[in-house]
Amino acid sequence: MLIPTDILRAALCCAASEKEERTYLQGVRITPTHIQACNGVAMVSMEHGDNTDIDGVFLLKGDIPDHAEGTYINLLKDGWMAIHVDEFEKAVGSSTLTKIECRYPDIEKLLPPEPERCDEFPIFSSTLLDLPYRMFGSAALKFKPFGKSAPCQVLLDPVINKFFGNPVLVLMPLREDAFEQIAGVINEN
Repeated sequence: MLIPTDILRAALCCAASEKEERTYLQGVRITPTHIQACNGVAMVSMEHGDNTDIDGVFLLKGDIPDHAEGTYINLLKDGWMAIHVDEFEKAVGSSTLTKIECRYPDIEKLLPPEPERCDEFPIFSSTLLDLPYRMFGSAALKFKPFGKSAPCQVLLDPVINKFFGNPVLVLMPLREDAFEQIAGVINEN
């Protein structure tokens, strides 16, 4: 299977760090049509553009070269490998992939069927607000909240949709009383 490396890079921005106890959130999920990642507070799903029968969660070890344009993902004799290629399909690097068995979060079940009315925008961690830029670069975006304490979908501009496989990016807000909790910590001191 061959996917654009930029889509893999974007997915890895949304994967959890090695500190996360749920190991499966540290990797990316590849389905026959999509690549997905979830770090527990954000989830993305992008069409990868290939037709494959691969369906699993993979932990990636190794660096992806900056000039890699495409990534082949294959099961070789020694295990799963990601071979990164340049624009001429010349190999420029590789990463090992470890397939892990797990039940991955379902993005279809993450968003409610209908948004509830909310007069006030949900509260987010500033680290989440930087995520679309780290994943896709400069982009126009808007937020579609599904409620004051419900997940929020980030809608991206047509250029990002075209080059990154129509991403569905979902962010989880902080609790509605986050400001009060933070003020409580300050008042304790």
